[in-house]
Amino acid sequence: MTGHRRARIVVAAGGLGTRASAWSRYLPKEFYPVDGRPGIAWLLDEIAGLGPAETVIVYHPYYEEFAAWARTALSRDGQDRYRRASGTAGETRAADLNITLIPQNGAYADLTSVLNGADHLGQDGSLYVAFADNLYRGTNPLLALRATPPGSVAVLARAYQREQAASRGVITVVPQHGRLVMAGLAEKPDPRAAQALEQRHGIASLMMLEGRARITPGFIRFARSYQAPAGTEPKLALAIAAYARTRTVIVTPTTSEVIDLGTRSPAKGNPDGQYPAPPAPDGNRATTAPREAPLLWQLTRTTG
Repeated sequence: MTGHRRARIVVAAGGLGTRASAWSRYLPKEFYPVDGRPGIAWLLDEIAGLGPAETVIVYHPYYEEFAAWARTALSRDGQDRYRRASGTAGETRAADLNITLIPQNGAYADLTSVLNGADHLGQDGSLYVAFADNLYRGTNPLLALRATPPGSVAVLARAYQREQAASRGVITVVPQHGRLVMAGLAEKPDPRAAQALEQRHGIASLMMLEGRARITPGFIRFARSYQAPAGTEPKLALAIAAYARTRTVIVTPTTSEVIDLGTRSPAKGNPDGQYPAPPAPDGNRATTAPREAPLLWQLTRTTG
């Protein structure tokens, strides 16, 4: 895109899907069908909205055999071979996405995935982080993050909902220079803790942390020395909260509906057992695949 450097994105996909279902033994949750396409394909469409991009997908080593196939299917050569085999060679090539898959190396945690991806992409400028099991139906959240002032860490968030507090990060926000910034975070507060947050800060000052962020070289250096609280895994959300105590973290609101492949069940009444589709690029619900050849073959059933 004119006026922007080539984007660099870390896709955190290092989990084992234990919250999802027994089918995650056979299929990474990021590849679960969403309206006839693997969820990861919808995420790659979102990334393509940034223009040319260097993307690294960090996966759990358990899925090494699956990743070997994905490396082929997602490569330019693999897509070209699919087009030739399917007779769609004349169709428009998808956006210029250079995609690399690497195994997670280190403690089992999303912060590990982010730092692994940062190691692969290097320290030259900011990175976007996308959690692969969160798909959005609406305004492209990565574009919304790019629109925030450069040089600062930025996170995506939505309006607070008490019933979801126990399964989400709840952040406290304050206005600063015409935008919202993070003042604190409570990770998955129980009902009593959530009520205490409401009484202390007011519901209007609380938001739910979402699965997209933009991080800076300074934050990456901070995160490498971050010590997680005793008994907890090193989480990106907690590292960002610690960083926000002394530095600015911009909060970017979203109202887009989210599909959480890690916790939600397939849409009821769908004979294929699939999730409904995220929107097409114009914001309308996609009813057919885009004209570009699929990034992956269509998965219409799961094995379990």
